[in-house]
Amino acid sequence: MEKLEVVGEQKNQVNKALNPDKINRYVYIAFIGLCIYYVFKKDFMSAASNLGIALIFDPFDTTVMWNNRPTYQKVWMIVHLLLVFGLFGLGFGLSFGFKF
Repeated sequence: MEKLEVVGEQKNQVNKALNPDKINRYVYIAFIGLCIYYVFKKDFMSAASNLGIALIFDPFDTTVMWNNRPTYQKVWMIVHLLLVFGLFGLGFGLSFGFKF
């Protein structure tokens, strides 16, 4: 049985179609949307978990190491993580009966 090899322009088209950065960006946006939905439903623990899962799908170029990333990307990801912690804190506080 022959192996088919993808070369040249066909290889570039395959890489563009399966670009993981585009897929990551769409999944990231979907989890952010779920987070917003759960915030409106006042289910802060589910919102926090979905926001945390969104961090797995880095919306920026995944081939760039953290030290080489632009400052705005670092700030975005750190603020995102702080929002996750804030939502978890809010969810825990409300589950223990604290009034905010």
